[in-house]
Amino acid sequence: MATNSVFNFKGLDHVGLTCSDMKATVDFYHGKLGMPVLHTIEYFDDKAELRGQHWFFGVGEPSNPDAHIAFFWWKDGYQNLSKEELSTGKKPANPMATPIGSMLHVNLRVDPEHMEAYAKKLTDLGIPYRHVTRYPCDKAPQGMRGITTWNEYHQPEVGALMNSIYFFDPDGIHIEFNTWTPDWRSWRNDHVPQTNESKAKPETIPAVPAQSPERLSVT
Repeated sequence: MATNSVFNFKGLDHVGLTCSDMKATVDFYHGKLGMPVLHTIEYFDDKAELRGQHWFFGVGEPSNPDAHIAFFWWKDGYQNLSKEELSTGKKPANPMATPIGSMLHVNLRVDPEHMEAYAKKLTDLGIPYRHVTRYPCDKAPQGMRGITTWNEYHQPEVGALMNSIYFFDPDGIHIEFNTWTPDWRSWRNDHVPQTNESKAKPETIPAVPAQSPERLSVT
């Protein structure tokens, strides 16, 4: 079996994709395909108005329990543009929005103790990177805050939720090295998925029990 002599990856953590309607996405991946909703995040602008959502759909099994598909939905995004507008290159009203069906990044999981050494390896390889550590924050509308440095690794503090290093391949594909902390397992998974017509009713989505190792595997 061929092995990687440069980086030791624990497996594929997730791919990030863009959807046109989060409720329809939840109805399909969770409702029809049975993928558990591991976590949910909402994003807000400077005026604390909702601009997007982020859903984590579990596809893992015991050896890789946190594996998932990540979907992003953006209010006033590309789904609001006509085919004619898209053909002319028009941008949507939401500057955070990304094209429907586009892949935002590929996430590779690594051991926490390797993150700093891997950041140095990227520097030695001449690959610029962005280091982001996220923490819970009650004062932020989305419930978390991030500490970001460029081409410099910072030590995560106690209470961190996740630790990520981002960089690009030669074609501009966004790659992420990531490690989760135990605190991340208690992050909520009960936001109401938004639709482009109106807010979805909470009772339309089956209730998901509290986070547990068993929930992380699709049965």
